[in-house]
Amino acid sequence: MSATEPRGATRLPKDLALEGLFSRGGYRARMALKRLRPEEFFSNFGLADMLQQRTVLLDARSQDFLSEPTNGADIDALIRFAGSWAQVSDAQTFRQLGEIWEPDFVLLHRGKSIEVKGGCVCFPTGWSLTQKQHSSVSILHAPVPGLNLQLGSAVAHFIADLRLEECYQRTNWGLTSSSQMNQHPRDDIVEIASDCDPAETFLRVEWQALMALDELRVIFGIRIYHVALDSVRRVPEAARLLAENLETMPLETLRYKRLIGCRHRILEILRTA
Repeated sequence: MSATEPRGATRLPKDLALEGLFSRGGYRARMALKRLRPEEFFSNFGLADMLQQRTVLLDARSQDFLSEPTNGADIDALIRFAGSWAQVSDAQTFRQLGEIWEPDFVLLHRGKSIEVKGGCVCFPTGWSLTQKQHSSVSILHAPVPGLNLQLGSAVAHFIADLRLEECYQRTNWGLTSSSQMNQHPRDDIVEIASDCDPAETFLRVEWQALMALDELRVIFGIRIYHVALDSVRRVPEAARLLAENLETMPLETLRYKRLIGCRHRILEILRTA
């Protein structure tokens, strides 16, 4: 399955079947966590274009994508972790790490609450890392309709109980009018048109990973993939499940995902082989 990314990343990860992204029996918020070998996510895949994009963004707008922890021990711990999977020995800051390590990353502390301590997220999906530093994970999820109510407690307990050397993955999906990797709020990505072209409309997949660095620190990693809607509809089960999810998605979630005006057109595309 082709994906729109910097040259060198042309397919979804082998263990992420396209149809496996969507809930069955209708839309619902879900954790859907699965074990993952950390090297399959955190290793550099040789995506030189992606690293170049990261460097350009950090040079031009580091304030949008970068939050350095105030504690040097946090920086050292995450760089040591990254060094197990990629050549990052020259990095001394999250800024430097973000230019030579492919995945976006957020450092969490677990204590009375799960708190964001810093990170480098060059390819966000409609949110700003710098606005989340020193906030709890519940604040991260607050804009998503119903998510804290449905999953907030489970997410917090999962992160608090995550054992050392255990790595878990999950996915999140949305739809977008742009193949641009960086979809920071400041970039004003336009909503999908009501007459959208399936070749220029994309399923945006967030592949996420969670792993404990030590008793205090947890890394949350993100990789982004784009699949043209024209390709999605050629996988019958994926097209059926995506259509079913869109049909049953609550109005407030459709509004949050900016899909109200284009839902009818996307359903039409998905049902046209």
